[in-house]
Amino acid sequence: MMNNGKLRLIKIAGLLCMLALCLALAGCVVPEDDIDTSGNYVVTEGNLPFQSIAPTITNTPYVPPVTTATPTTVPTRNPYLPQSTATPTPAPGSIGVGNTANPVQSIVNVTPQIIVGVNTPTPAAGTSSSTTLQNGSTGAEVKKMQQRLKELGYLKGSADGDFGDATEAAVRAFQAQNGLTVDGKAGPATLNKLYSSSAKKAPTTTATNTPRPTNTPFTSYKNGDSGSEIRKMQQRLKELGYLTGSVDGDFGDATEAAVRAFQARNGLTVDGKAGTATLNKLYSSSAKRAYVEPTKTPKPTATPTPRPTATPKAESLNYYLELGVSGARVRTLQTRLIELGWLDGSVDGKYGNATEYAVKAFQARYSSLWKDGIAGPDTLKILYGAGAATTKTPVASLGMTLEPGDENPAVTAMQKRLKELGFYKSTADGEFGNVTKSALIAFQKANGLTADGRGTTATLNKLYSKDAKDAAAYKDEEDAKNEEDSSDTTTGGNNVSPENSGDVTVGGYTTLRWGDTGPAVKELQQALKNRGYYTGKLDSTFGSGVYAAVKAFQKQYGLKVDGIAGPATQMLLYNTSATSADTNTSLKKGSSGTKVRNLQYVLYELGYYDGTITGNYDDLTANAVRAFQIQNNLTPVDGVAGSKTLKVLYSGNALSATASSGSYTTLSKGSKGTAVVELQESLYKLGYLSEITGEYDNATVEAVKNFQRRNSLSVTGKADSDTQRNLYSGGANPAW
Repeated sequence: MMNNGKLRLIKIAGLLCMLALCLALAGCVVPEDDIDTSGNYVVTEGNLPFQSIAPTITNTPYVPPVTTATPTTVPTRNPYLPQSTATPTPAPGSIGVGNTANPVQSIVNVTPQIIVGVNTPTPAAGTSSSTTLQNGSTGAEVKKMQQRLKELGYLKGSADGDFGDATEAAVRAFQAQNGLTVDGKAGPATLNKLYSSSAKKAPTTTATNTPRPTNTPFTSYKNGDSGSEIRKMQQRLKELGYLTGSVDGDFGDATEAAVRAFQARNGLTVDGKAGTATLNKLYSSSAKRAYVEPTKTPKPTATPTPRPTATPKAESLNYYLELGVSGARVRTLQTRLIELGWLDGSVDGKYGNATEYAVKAFQARYSSLWKDGIAGPDTLKILYGAGAATTKTPVASLGMTLEPGDENPAVTAMQKRLKELGFYKSTADGEFGNVTKSALIAFQKANGLTADGRGTTATLNKLYSKDAKDAAAYKDEEDAKNEEDSSDTTTGGNNVSPENSGDVTVGGYTTLRWGDTGPAVKELQQALKNRGYYTGKLDSTFGSGVYAAVKAFQKQYGLKVDGIAGPATQMLLYNTSATSADTNTSLKKGSSGTKVRNLQYVLYELGYYDGTITGNYDDLTANAVRAFQIQNNLTPVDGVAGSKTLKVLYSGNALSATASSGSYTTLSKGSKGTAVVELQESLYKLGYLSEITGEYDNATVEAVKNFQRRNSLSVTGKADSDTQRNLYSGGANPAW
């Protein structure tokens, strides 16, 4: 029993000891309220299981007690330096959110402090930044940089947040003054130095490192302006290689051309005016210099044979280039024409009148090509091929201005063209003297241009165009105007005044003259245009162009050259007969009335009658009828306008008083002699043949075939009567 009682007491004592031990251990447990959700220990009031000191509240970051060095002073935040958004790494052993150090170890080994609101440290001014600011950059950082540059005396303008040329110049000046790489870009090294306390200020005497004139912002300069600012602009254009003339302070054509070239090279609007955008670019460091063609080493041979152009390839030449188009293909074409000598000037990629004229001149050297000024597949294959025809004197000038005193091939070409049009009578010697100037002024007046005697782009374009008015046409216009202004409409002696002839109508053809309008005039214009006499608009108005065209047609066909399109002129022009005319009536001496009046007028047009149109059949009328009968092989020759005579008179086949018999001997391959020379000369003038040999060879056969195709004749290659009559008529269609 005692043993059992002792055992029970021992068990109870053991339980009590265990209970006491548990209670003792319970004092080491941190209450649940003293543990935050992040796992960090939070110091609060309560019983600590170890000795501690009262906590001190401070805003100063914790510094471990083992460190005896003086803490580094954090500099004041610099507002100019781009700020980093990265969170600083906590000091080893510090207590804070995200610290992975053992919290118990920190509490045991160091004196705890409560940290309230620690600020993110500001990077020092020398901290490296990956930001690079340069010309074109904008924003707040650029504005801060500009403010700093102004503080240091490098920037004089406003801090607008726009990194322009002035800011770039200020950066360059700062870099040079502070021993940095001078590139105008504000990279890390430049910015670090700029925002540092050791940044050097700009010397008070240092000038702005920019070539701009002093009167910024710029105004706009144009052709005709002058002054010191124009001189500065010219000097800058000369530095960049766009201006080759003198710096005289006068904004003339040469300066305008240089401005246009600069604008085109630098991607600006090409208007020839020096506005703000153009001047800003001109005086900037990024302005592109003029393109200079690589210098070609002259070959030892005096006249080398042109080699085929590498591009484009022959098989790719399946396109057409003509007046008005532009682009890379036109540039290639112009380059080739310049190489061969047909075109002078700089390549501009625009198919203008000068290019068309050069192509047409090149085509004229080949009988197989149409002389139309259109660069089609056939023309291009020959042009880009080996052995392409060359010329020593260019026939057209591209983008040039020729001035009195100039002496070059372009002047020679201009003189030749003026000679073709009848304005220049002297030798084409290439010297732009007073005679050439006078001829050019006459051309300019005739074509409605500024008559200043200078070969400007507008003048040369018109000169080489197909609608350039020649001296004869201009004289005709002036004569017509003088006639129109004349108040004398009376007739006397044997002179005929068409003004008194009234509206003569024969077989549906009504007389048309200067000032008339309507569908009949438009039809007349079209017929003259089809035959190559008229190049103006189909505006249904009988003006100077129609007047000159009618006179040219009448002259070619031996008609009375008065510029009035009467029935005979229209019948020949339209190659028809006045079928509705009364040809059954017999008119003779003593007859009178409208029919006699019409007879007299048609005889007048054909050159047989030169009396007054009265409507009375007198001796003068009878003599004219007799002459007509003889010329047209009519019998009997009695001076009576019978049905047989009237049918021929009112037909489209009536021969004029000066016409030839109209019979021609057929010419074919192998023929020789004067007749062949005349044939070849006519084919040459019309652009079908390039050489006159006096022998009807293969080239002549091909030229005749081309002529027959263009004039709707039977294509045989033989010059029969129809072919020759058409060729010599003056109304034949040319090759172009």
